[in-house]
Amino acid sequence: MLNAFIDAMRINLNHTSYIAILLLILSGCEINQNEIMPEDGFMKIYNHPDEQLALYPESVLELPEGGYIFISAVKDENAEIEYPYASLVRTSKSGELIWTMDYAWLAPTSKLILQNGSVSFVAMNQQFNAYVISIDLSNGMETAQHALDMTMPLAAYSDAGGNLVVLGYDFVTRSSWISKYNSNFQLQRSNKLPVNTDLEYLVQRHLNKTGQDYPFFIGAYSNTSGTGYFVNCFYNYTLRTVFLDVSSLGATGDIYSFQTEEGISSIIQKSGSLFGLTSYYEGNNYIIAGAEVDVLSSGNIKDLPAEPLYELTYRAAIMAGSLITDEDQFALYISQTNDNSLVVYQYALETDSLINTFSRKFDEGVEVRDFVQTADQGIAILANIYTLGKYKRPLLLKLDPGAFVPEE
Repeated sequence: MLNAFIDAMRINLNHTSYIAILLLILSGCEINQNEIMPEDGFMKIYNHPDEQLALYPESVLELPEGGYIFISAVKDENAEIEYPYASLVRTSKSGELIWTMDYAWLAPTSKLILQNGSVSFVAMNQQFNAYVISIDLSNGMETAQHALDMTMPLAAYSDAGGNLVVLGYDFVTRSSWISKYNSNFQLQRSNKLPVNTDLEYLVQRHLNKTGQDYPFFIGAYSNTSGTGYFVNCFYNYTLRTVFLDVSSLGATGDIYSFQTEEGISSIIQKSGSLFGLTSYYEGNNYIIAGAEVDVLSSGNIKDLPAEPLYELTYRAAIMAGSLITDEDQFALYISQTNDNSLVVYQYALETDSLINTFSRKFDEGVEVRDFVQTADQGIAILANIYTLGKYKRPLLLKLDPGAFVPEE
């Protein structure tokens, strides 16, 4: 890989210093910086001089005024507290560093929350109590905090109505804990799904980055069966995708797997009862590009026809989402391969037809963590990269819309 370093940009906030590193793209890259504006496509690594820190990027947003903000969980091997602390980075449209800020809040969850032009994140204190923290976009300073009256937050989601839905774990009742809040972060409804076994140790190791990273997530669906949420969580001994009523948060159906060793890694509603899913079993990864799912019943994931993705890494993180352009609508599944590539599988949104596969190879190991559609109808991918093969650092890759135009 050809490396070209921009001028070092260092900002000291709470003893944190980042260097934004521009990596000019590999041979064969479709992004030509001499022909297009830099914000149309770029790739940057955000390095840190402290070798004892491991940075785990969690979520990225494109801001309404342009530029990006992403959150990482920072693990300090020398710290007395075993859980990683939260760190935010704001960049320009072209990925240049604007500011960075560290926080005492621990184990930040995906996703970041954007409401009315304001950004917030969900994390916990040292007593495992969950909070939502709002920040000033101009400098990263904390402006407000709201107790969420739950413990061990694992995922957060802001729906189309501005409501916040949070998944946590209650180690007292051994339950997955789902709560819904209005736009002022006031509790509207809460429900607990019994796990029926003690998984606190697995949850702790997930949160402190010493064990398996489970694909906890929340999304929304709407079809003739009703409107609701889907939540990937522990429930009745297994890792399940549970469908919840939008008002009561009561479980209406689920897709179950084998204990915690198998599960759904991502899901997207394509249209009506047609969903796209990815899963893993015994370390291998699978895709179900289009399956009819009854959100009012319980089903076994093995009953859904799946295609193997042997090229992906062991129990690969996979991010699913839609890409809506002026010409068409697509379902994207983004992950990483055994040969250190980020890969994007582009499917038609309303069918199971594969349209395009896009990949970008790196010299070091990478792992996708999040992606968002950008205002220009491209995407921005947030990933981990192991610089020098050992230092875990955030990577932001912006792909312009041309990357998703199928070849004739």
